[in-house]
Amino acid sequence: MLTDCGRELHRLLGERRLSLREAARQAGCSPGYLSNVAHGRKSLTPRVAARLDKALETSGTFAALALVQPPAVSFLVPVARVPFGIGADGGTGAPRLAWAPAAGPDGAEGPQGIPPALPAGMSRGNAVALVEALGAILPGYVQADRLVGSATLLLPLRSHIATVEWACEVARGQDRAGVLDFASRFMEFIGWAHQDAGDLDCAMRWASRALDYAIELGDQRTIAYTLMRKASIATEAGMPGHGAGMSSAALARSDALTPRLKAVILRQRAHASAALQEPVEASRDADAAVAEAVAGVSQDEEDRAPYCSPAYAAMEAGAVHLRLGDPATALSVLEPSCSQWSDTSQARDHALSLARLAEAYAALGRRDQARAAAEDALTAAAGLASRRVTGELAGLATKLAPWADDGETAAILRKLAPVARTRIPAGTRGGSP
Repeated sequence: MLTDCGRELHRLLGERRLSLREAARQAGCSPGYLSNVAHGRKSLTPRVAARLDKALETSGTFAALALVQPPAVSFLVPVARVPFGIGADGGTGAPRLAWAPAAGPDGAEGPQGIPPALPAGMSRGNAVALVEALGAILPGYVQADRLVGSATLLLPLRSHIATVEWACEVARGQDRAGVLDFASRFMEFIGWAHQDAGDLDCAMRWASRALDYAIELGDQRTIAYTLMRKASIATEAGMPGHGAGMSSAALARSDALTPRLKAVILRQRAHASAALQEPVEASRDADAAVAEAVAGVSQDEEDRAPYCSPAYAAMEAGAVHLRLGDPATALSVLEPSCSQWSDTSQARDHALSLARLAEAYAALGRRDQARAAAEDALTAAAGLASRRVTGELAGLATKLAPWADDGETAAILRKLAPVARTRIPAGTRGGSP
């Protein structure tokens, strides 16, 4: 059976009238390997993905789809036998954990139940120092993710997992709190990176691990933020009821949270409520999130959500209203959000806000403004390897498709097709009329 990557590859080969053998030759791999990738028997490496993007002129499509290889050092990771925290008997108790090797290049996993091996060169004596060193470079990963998306970061991020896991295993006494604090932040970010790359199973696995560390640490803000991240993954995975419940749990001690933290959690509960088609609850939380983000501008305390500016919260509120089928209200918050966007470090979110603005215009029948905003969104999305952005652009292409017979709109659809991995509507191929 073809994977998403395989279906996209075969679609593009058909459109470009290329054989699998010729695509493999241009990508510098064997036809057998490429066939195995298409059927999920092998992982698509970043090197081959980059060459496929160049050969098929797909502007990062395969970089975003690539299942990045784990590091050469073999290590074991804790996995829940049942996802999303549901017990094996269907109850709500904590799932039983087992140790399993991280998947290799062919996706195979070995037997469970074996404790993890100590990474090469690591000892109890240097574990804390290594975590402190990783703490110094994590902000760089976070900034790179905001600028270029997560796909290119997964390989180096995964190479640190074993070190962080073992540091948590061996840290004792006064060192343990600092190690747990970093580990919860690092595992949550690993989870986010997998979510942005479209791998929700791994995203939930690492977010759950982050929550384990946060609970032991006992810091209410860290617990609340990590619950919000699990809620986001659950909602995206088609479990909005679970997402709404975890968001509410994150807000249970709202007196301990900063305004920005309350804003991102309220925003997430609004998304879950919108997915459940609960417009009153969704609108209430979306508006409250914007108000908290405005209050957060003057907060003195640092937190895990420095990105949650008023413009960001408004952009998310716009997405909620679009999901509820209310493009007019969405437009009323997206227009000022996009016009006031000033944070150049948030490239992915800027692209999302512009794509949503274009969707709102399109839903209201304002073709020319939708087209202009779509052009801006494409410019902002250039160089981003993010399934979140490609998904939004794919939705935008669907909204613009009814105007495919218009020459300028057809040109935008041709630009969107390789970025959003959408089919070009009949009659728009081959250049502007």
